[in-house]
Amino acid sequence: MNEQTQKLGSLKVGDTLPALQTGPISRHAIALYAAGSSDLNPIHTDIDFAKHKAGLPDVIVHGMFVMGYLAKIGTEYAPAGAVRRIKTQFRTMTNVGDNLVCTGKVTDKQSRDGATILTCALAATRQDDVVVATGEIDIVVGAA
Repeated sequence: MNEQTQKLGSLKVGDTLPALQTGPISRHAIALYAAGSSDLNPIHTDIDFAKHKAGLPDVIVHGMFVMGYLAKIGTEYAPAGAVRRIKTQFRTMTNVGDNLVCTGKVTDKQSRDGATILTCALAATRQDDVVVATGEIDIVVGAA
């Protein structure tokens, strides 16, 4: 077990995971995500479509883009293949230029078959304190 895995395994219920700040989400990052995910829905890539057809103020960030940041909170110190479950609920839109703070908190810790299973609640919050997504992740530490 490496040092990062030991650190993760030593967490207790109520402990928080290190927060992740995204910095302003750019149009460029959204376009790259759209191409990489093959999600070319014009509400994410075409300003005119977003404004005039969808009635949005601008293009919006993909929900799964935000979920990727939430997943990173849970996997930053986890060994490869340690995530057993992740779920996310999108609460509101994330916009171009938004800064997200992604946080996690251990809500359950169980030992099963020689492994420790951590369950962590996740949240992504915009700079205006609006929560844009919540979720939960299960991480297996040790033998499984």
